[in-house]
Amino acid sequence: MTVVTRISADRADVFAEIAADAAARERAGSDPHEQVRLLAETGFTAITLDDDTRSGADIVEFFEFLVELARADPIVAHILRAHYWFVEQIRRLPPGPARRRWAAEVRAGAIFGNATSERTGDAGAKAFRTELRPIDGGWLLTGAKFYSTGTAFADWVSVAATVRGRDSEKQIARVVLPVDREGIAIVDDWDGIGQHRTGTGSTNLSDVLVTPDDVLAFSDPTSTRPAANDGPFLQLYLQALITGILLSVADDAAELLRSRKRTFEHAPDESPRHDAVLLQTVGEIDAAAHVSRSAVLAAAREVEAAFAPARRGSIDPELFTQASVAAARVKVHVDRIGLRAATDLFDIGGASSASRSKNLDRHWRNIRTVTLHNPTSYKAIALGDRLVNGTPLPANGYF
Repeated sequence: MTVVTRISADRADVFAEIAADAAARERAGSDPHEQVRLLAETGFTAITLDDDTRSGADIVEFFEFLVELARADPIVAHILRAHYWFVEQIRRLPPGPARRRWAAEVRAGAIFGNATSERTGDAGAKAFRTELRPIDGGWLLTGAKFYSTGTAFADWVSVAATVRGRDSEKQIARVVLPVDREGIAIVDDWDGIGQHRTGTGSTNLSDVLVTPDDVLAFSDPTSTRPAANDGPFLQLYLQALITGILLSVADDAAELLRSRKRTFEHAPDESPRHDAVLLQTVGEIDAAAHVSRSAVLAAAREVEAAFAPARRGSIDPELFTQASVAAARVKVHVDRIGLRAATDLFDIGGASSASRSKNLDRHWRNIRTVTLHNPTSYKAIALGDRLVNGTPLPANGYF
């Protein structure tokens, strides 16, 4: 990885540059490669990384950053979900060559994608059809992944696979490979209605050579030993995306009402910007956005409380449960109010707000797509079952 030249940049200036053409990019279906690279060149892709001179941003500080990034462009923020997840994994590695190696790549501006989910196989991701088969001196990796968000923008890809072999049938491996290694094919075949230029699609793996240096970790999915669970971080990340979109909805709502010149004869006021009905709608959208932000940051404190000891090798399952509950509660609330606020935006502008040139529908489409990563109803059921019956939360990556 070539070390990039760092540039001095104010965070607000970087966000403003990313936001400048975000709506136009979304409408045109353009990939934000320059915007992702800008974040790498200004050091913001390493914002959570610890080094010898400073501690990286904690989870609360990071989510404050993430919400504003999503406000500027939720596509760019979504692209980096796997990257920031990878950095958090690096923060938990013990001091040594592996941690130094990957931290150096992050500091140099490398972007990390993911290839975890599959179209087929165990829905709980406790086994993968993607296989790691032993050969002399290493392994061969074969399989097909989907929902590989961010990988089309990445320098490296983190892959989860089932290890095949007489002594390791139950093991799951996570390996980290350069995206240009022979046998790796990244296919841009995600056609979602929203968040549609996030580099989400297929990663096909055909006899990819894996060396011992490429292995990040082995794990036993049947183990009952307590382990750090990244679920709360990954799930709350999605709610931060929605919150950033909601702040953008509030921005557009105010601008839309200020720019509106015409109204109906029977409207409460002949001036749209002084119409109490429309002002109420703007106020409700503003409230939804800022309450969502407060909820995300409150849950982020619970996630940090669980993650901070885990980075030092001390895992407290109860803290991870509390973090999972907090993230799940935010999802159940934010998913509902987010979709409503994105719909109410059109009431402010009337028929003309449905114009494709305004592209205001992108907010609803993007929120709706993010909410579908896991069913809101199932999260609510799990919370209710825990509260009423004491049933543990499901033990999977969705919590």
